[in-house]
Amino acid sequence: MSSLDIICENIHADHAPRWFANWERGAACVACVVEMIERPDVSSLRKRAALVCVTRAEEIRELLYCEENLRVNFTCSLMRMLSCCVDSTLLDQTVEVLLQMSLDRPQLLHFILDEIHSQLSDRSRLNASLTSFMFLGKLLDSHPGLSQTLTSSHLCVLECVCEGLLVSDEEVKVAVCYVLLKIWSSVTAVHTLPNTHRDKMCVLLLHTLSDTQTTALTINCLGVLKQMLQYSDVACVLMSLGECSEKHHLPYQPLPLIIKKLLLSSQDSLQVVSIHCVCAVLIHSPARFSSSFIHADLPEFLFECVCSSSEMMLWWIFHCLLLMSEDPQFFSQCHSVYGIESLVRSLNETLGKSNTEVQKQGLELLTAILDRQPAGVCLFPTGCEFSAIVDVIIKGVASSCLQVSMLAVRAAALLLRPHHQSSPVQFSDIMRMMSAVMCKCTDHQSVKAGGVLLQTLTCIEAACRLAEVYLCECSVNDGVCSSSQQQVTLETLCVYLLHCCDTTCIPTVTRVCERLSSPQLLQVLLSILSHQFSLCPAHMASFSRKLASSGFIRLTLQIKAQQCSENRNSSLNLVCCDFLLKLCTHLFSQIYTETSELQGTHVECKLEECLVSLFCSVSDWCSLLVDSSESIINTQYCLIYLLHVSLLHGDRLMCESSVFSSVLQFICVQDVNDVSLPPSVQSSVIYLLSVTQHSCTHLDTVSVKSISKALSCSPLLFSLSSIHPSILRFIFCYPELSERFGVTALTERLCGGSDEEQMQSDLLQLLHEHPDALISMLVVVCEADAPAAHRAERVLKCFMSSEDISSSCDLCHQMKSTLLNLLQKLTHTDFRVSVLVDVLTVLQSKTSTQSEMNHTDFKLLYHVNNLVAKMNSSELLLSVLNCLYCFLSLCPSHCTDRVVSLLLGNIRLMEVLENILSPFSSSSSSLQCSSLLLVATLISLQHRQSVQVHRNITIDLHEIVRRLAFSKRHTDSLLLMCSMRLLQVWLDVDECSLVCVSQTAALQRSLQSVDGALHPLVYSEAHTLMTALCGLTLQKQDMMISTAVNCLRSLIGFLNRRNIAIVQRMLSQPWMHFLLFSLLSCRGSLVLHPAILTLITQLVCFGGGISEWKTEVELLCEEVERHGVTQITHNTLRLLLTQCCALSPPEGLRMRMETLLESLPHHETSDSPHQHMMYPHTDTQWVSFMKHEQNEFLCKSFVKSFWRTFSDS
Repeated sequence: MSSLDIICENIHADHAPRWFANWERGAACVACVVEMIERPDVSSLRKRAALVCVTRAEEIRELLYCEENLRVNFTCSLMRMLSCCVDSTLLDQTVEVLLQMSLDRPQLLHFILDEIHSQLSDRSRLNASLTSFMFLGKLLDSHPGLSQTLTSSHLCVLECVCEGLLVSDEEVKVAVCYVLLKIWSSVTAVHTLPNTHRDKMCVLLLHTLSDTQTTALTINCLGVLKQMLQYSDVACVLMSLGECSEKHHLPYQPLPLIIKKLLLSSQDSLQVVSIHCVCAVLIHSPARFSSSFIHADLPEFLFECVCSSSEMMLWWIFHCLLLMSEDPQFFSQCHSVYGIESLVRSLNETLGKSNTEVQKQGLELLTAILDRQPAGVCLFPTGCEFSAIVDVIIKGVASSCLQVSMLAVRAAALLLRPHHQSSPVQFSDIMRMMSAVMCKCTDHQSVKAGGVLLQTLTCIEAACRLAEVYLCECSVNDGVCSSSQQQVTLETLCVYLLHCCDTTCIPTVTRVCERLSSPQLLQVLLSILSHQFSLCPAHMASFSRKLASSGFIRLTLQIKAQQCSENRNSSLNLVCCDFLLKLCTHLFSQIYTETSELQGTHVECKLEECLVSLFCSVSDWCSLLVDSSESIINTQYCLIYLLHVSLLHGDRLMCESSVFSSVLQFICVQDVNDVSLPPSVQSSVIYLLSVTQHSCTHLDTVSVKSISKALSCSPLLFSLSSIHPSILRFIFCYPELSERFGVTALTERLCGGSDEEQMQSDLLQLLHEHPDALISMLVVVCEADAPAAHRAERVLKCFMSSEDISSSCDLCHQMKSTLLNLLQKLTHTDFRVSVLVDVLTVLQSKTSTQSEMNHTDFKLLYHVNNLVAKMNSSELLLSVLNCLYCFLSLCPSHCTDRVVSLLLGNIRLMEVLENILSPFSSSSSSLQCSSLLLVATLISLQHRQSVQVHRNITIDLHEIVRRLAFSKRHTDSLLLMCSMRLLQVWLDVDECSLVCVSQTAALQRSLQSVDGALHPLVYSEAHTLMTALCGLTLQKQDMMISTAVNCLRSLIGFLNRRNIAIVQRMLSQPWMHFLLFSLLSCRGSLVLHPAILTLITQLVCFGGGISEWKTEVELLCEEVERHGVTQITHNTLRLLLTQCCALSPPEGLRMRMETLLESLPHHETSDSPHQHMMYPHTDTQWVSFMKHEQNEFLCKSFVKSFWRTFSDS
């Protein structure tokens, strides 16, 4: 027989040829194969060869299947060999043939199962039934549907399988567990499994797990357990099995203790599967099953395992702890406190790796612990522990994985709860964490994901809430103060949060919502903004104005109208209302004064009452405002408040014309209904009308009356808030309003506000646009309190010194009439009198071009003249003297005699002037200046008009001469010039009945003839005066030079009239030549100064003729030829050249001067040459000498009047 033929020689001869078949390696007899398997005397090798032939040859299998008896016998033989064979190779081949036959003829399965049952039924042989269990397991692998068969029609086999767990051989138990694993892997099989068998399997499995000795059995048991735990009812059974239940008569441990034991093993694989099983139980019902594991201290062991290097194990640990954290006992038994440090340490390491799944699971666990930890137990009692968790969160926030970053931001928000803070509070760590969160908020890619931005805003809101809690708790503040080493304080944190809100949150949310509106984002943002009002009250003034000017009032109202109407988004509506209430209340608190807190409370109450139900869009407000229904009156008040505060900060909710017409109709409707508006509403109404009036036509009389009636209801209306400039302009647009409210409004504007410069600018603008307000301003000066009156005084002075009101004759007449009435009513003299007199002075100087003084002017002069007797203050006296001087200097020539008579008839005035000009007087320099000018003008006009003098004035002219000669360095420049002015007038008049010159000791002695000719001067005084005046011409001040030269001209004229020899002798002195040499050596504009030209003319005429001054005249001609002359020096130069030509100069010099005369243009002028000499400079050059604050705004008027009088003389 060939080695490839499967034929048994001993028995083959009896077999029919039909059992013979060929296969790929030879021939085979199927009958021989069957008998060989049955015979015990056939070697295992030949049996294995025969089975190989069956496995590989389909023809042979077909012959086996053709007869049922043959097939059954062959199967039985194989099953018997399966149970008794010891050759593993033959055993494997036997299993392979059985599996192949079951696949070819599925009907054999039931027969095979019966055979297996018969083999397993013998309990005495269970320990030897390993091959049967292994074959059953492979059979289940080959036939997935067989699991359901076992749990339905062959439960007996399943019972035998379960009994296999009671044997002592763990290899058998391993095989049994494999079979059970296959059964529990089939959902249909599990559903058909009877409950009794299910419960039995649970008990047997716990019994087996309680006493496993090998890792293989433990792993297989855990595999079965894992599969069983997928079903909630099975999990309930397993968890309900208590320790050593008498019902089952089998020793076992509860599942939590079994898993705890496995966790204590050192094998990672067992720990992973055990944790997986715990998770499988908890997934069904964490609240129901967690307590069992917690009582077994399983969280403690899990937290010990978080230091594992296995990322898979870490994921399952985090997941398991996350599920158990849903049970309150997890926290009540302090497992969270026990494990938080290990968790933070593990997360710190995990976040440094690349496995984002583990990172997400760990952060979810951290978030759950932070969220559910009871407030009574602190997780981070020390600053180091708090810093560690902050470091972890910062790492998580910086992660490139968006989901990890979101979880970290969520953890940051939860960490900011008050009970998670250490003592002392680590504000520096909080700020570090917030900085990391804000960086995520500014990340463009992160912002695209709305969840990140929302989570970031939630974190910022949590920080705001935390800071708000600390501001309200004194104990926490004490803790903060005790940590002196911290550089970041609560105030620093609050300011930082405000900065983040201003620079990051608002722009980012606005940019995102421009693309797609998000109610959630807007709700959190508005909540954050609301918190700022309590966190940083010191910064809210500017921040609230910025919010209003940026359109947040409009935005919030739009959100309410679009998202909250019809009872939608109630939480968003409450947040919007809270934000609007705080913002508007804060803005109104800046508007209202300290004395109007009650009205601010009224505004707050109305807003709080109506904002919640205000859902209409802004476009519908017009119809609401004109509605006459009394039921919506509070809503109308609310709308007016909102319009007021928004328009005040540049956020126009409605077009100005609509606002004006709506508010005006509102007032008219309330007037018809006879409703008195609250003062705060009146204040808002008048503001709205004033700032929107320019867009509408002028109001008619009826509307003005309605407004006047509405405003009259509250006498303290304008004291409620600072008066806006537009309100004043609106009031003074209508005479009826200005008459009733102008003075009150101006008074309150002057009283309110700390920015005096802005206030003055606003009022000057008002006076420029409405000069009629000047009359009300005068009333304010007289009737308002001192601070307001002083401010009004400054405004009046500034306006009247810079504006020309002379063109409005009616206004000037009204102002004079008002001044007259006010002066008549004043019963006492104080600064108010001074202000009125100063205003009158400026007004008189502005209107000096009028042809004559009317009756009102003389009445005013009369009252001012009488005030001299009532003055008890040098400042008030100065104002009166200035005013008298102004009247006297600027009155028309035909009225001069009446004015001078009135003043000279005032004996008290003469006494006052004499006292002021006394050498022993302590009067101020400004008062002396004014007196000198007034006396000089009186001397000149009295001499010209020959007015009767009732009392003369004694003046020490010698003291004035000494002042000019010896004290000029210590004397004010203006006083020097005024002194020279008085001397000039006195020298020109020569004989004066008004002034009586006091006699010096020298004059009381016998006089020489030369002194008698100069009486009341003496020669030495005249010489001293000329020397002093010559010295003053060397000054660099133009006005000083002009004044000194003109006084010198008058002195020369006086000497020439008294004694011509004296003047010639004085003028021929060498120092006069030196004076001219010094002046002409200066070159430039000073050489051709009109005063210098006048001085040369005087010297040529009275000092020896042209021959004496030939050199100086030639130098002058040379300078004129070189530089030419200005228009202002034409007449003075013409007079000089004419005088010089008339004195027979040398022929060459005469021709030279004639040539210059011909080159000068001819200008017709009505002024005298001396007048041109006295007007070489502008008024501002004189003003530079007026150093007295009380007279600065009158300087220009005084200069004009002074020089007019001076030139006339």
